[in-house]
Amino acid sequence: MDLPELGVFSLVSNSWELAAELPALAAALDAAAVPAMGALRYGLVEFTTRSGIAVSYRRPIVEVGRTQALAQDAVRLAA
Repeated sequence: MDLPELGVFSLVSNSWELAAELPALAAALDAAAVPAMGALRYGLVEFTTRSGIAVSYRRPIVEVGRTQALAQDAVRLAA
């Protein structure tokens, strides 16, 4: 969904994967045309631990410059 009227926001996440991806995100924003289009979505992660416990959670995923292939439930971003 497009909601540019929402303005600037802050995303707080415990995802270490997101933290590890921030340098690549910054590089993609630097290399993108202005305004840079992208999307923020939450991807489902599911796995079973070695002890047999089923675990599932949602992790934030930020995509830049691929708006034509974005999921329907993604929030589109412009920077």
